Amino acid sequence: MKELNKAKYENLKYLAVELPEDILKEKWSGNFDRAKKLIAQRLSEDIPLALRCRLGLELKNLKDLENCYTVTREEALQQVRERIPEMSEEEFDRLQLEGKLDWIYLNGKMMYLDSFCATLFKVNPSLWQRSCQGDQSDYQILDDLIAGLEDGQETCCHIHIKQEVSLKERAVEEGKTLRVHMPVPLEREQVQNLQLLEVTPAPVCMAEEDAPQPTLYFEAPAAIGQIFSVEYAFDHHTVYVDLGNPERQKAAMEPFPEETKAYLSEELPHIQFTPYLRSLAAEITEGESNPLLIARRIYDFITTKVSYAFMRDYACIDHLAEYCALNLKGDCGVQALLFITLCRIAGIPAKWQSGIDAKPGDVGEHDWAMFYVPGSGWVYADLSYGGSSYIRGAYDRWNYFFGNADPYRIPINNAFQKDFEPPKKFWRNDPYDNQSGEAEYEDHGVRSDDLLYRYQEIDIHRIK
Repeated sequence: MKELNKAKYENLKYLAVELPEDILKEKWSGNFDRAKKLIAQRLSEDIPLALRCRLGLELKNLKDLENCYTVTREEALQQVRERIPEMSEEEFDRLQLEGKLDWIYLNGKMMYLDSFCATLFKVNPSLWQRSCQGDQSDYQILDDLIAGLEDGQETCCHIHIKQEVSLKERAVEEGKTLRVHMPVPLEREQVQNLQLLEVTPAPVCMAEEDAPQPTLYFEAPAAIGQIFSVEYAFDHHTVYVDLGNPERQKAAMEPFPEETKAYLSEELPHIQFTPYLRSLAAEITEGESNPLLIARRIYDFITTKVSYAFMRDYACIDHLAEYCALNLKGDCGVQALLFITLCRIAGIPAKWQSGIDAKPGDVGEHDWAMFYVPGSGWVYADLSYGGSSYIRGAYDRWNYFFGNADPYRIPINNAFQKDFEPPKKFWRNDPYDNQSGEAEYEDHGVRSDDLLYRYQEIDIHRIK
């Protein structure tokens, strides 16, 4: 059983294997303890490797679900009433029936996702207008950036931040060697004039310039108050691409370069060409042959039909792209994965990019997608920003994020589901992406709820 806890990265593909029916029944009935017993029984038997790996992953998933859904019904109703005091139980139940509250049954109790309330007010204009806190989102800096842009025009921002990772006191095992991976940008693509200004403590190594998920790697004795930090500055350059330009649409009919075809295949478990996603892609793209216009149809479907929602840990969801398409909800990364998957099914090369949103006064994690357009090259699609723009009637901003990503961000990861170098020994908290950092001891991993993350804005300003 101990071996199943090891971070065998190649085993993630086995999440595409369906669970046995009896285990699945117990899981979604909320009988987690019974599900764990059934898994333990199966693992004691001589079963195929793929099933053994799938069940080992499921044990971790069940534990992660228990850690994600911790809010009782009473607590959930109270959280909503703090924003809308007149919220009745009947209205609360109606919101639940409408699929606006994320919950599961957990050992006989209805439990809500920790972030359900934040999602509820972020994506429902009628609710945040009634809320005593209102809508806290500020898009003016983006609207100022977009206003008057012309095709081919360059924009640039200077970004200077400090990023820190430390352990909560309860997780400190004094003197034991702690291994930490911290994400760090590399000078490539949009990133120019990168400076690593201060790194504490001295890292063992830094990622190679072609690393898909680059990190600084540390080893140091664990101690209360120990902080792992990196301070860096760079210039983020972008060039505005107007994909509504008829000349770009005409050029898009040219053949795809051979090197882009590596981004047309499945990557199990999440970039998976399921029957439903194939059917959805065919429905969205019916009658259209221009790949640029096909990509626009996919973008329009996601940004107008899929609601933004804060998600439970990605590791708890078997097929992220299909989850998004079936439930018509997802956060920035889940929406990006659906876009990538549908594009690839439709024959359009598409890939992942993620990092940190870095607007003045607002620094946090963010994911988006890239896709290839003949005549224009690799361009961007930010699905969650596009969707939030659409529901607010900001159609210029909606159109901008089809083809573009603003320069107020820190690109770090160039691929989804890629291992670190050196690899972690135990399972990552997020096995697919890395924007905040990971840690482990020699004999066990450190959970995300035992880690403290901090992004300190030092200087973020527009250059041009």
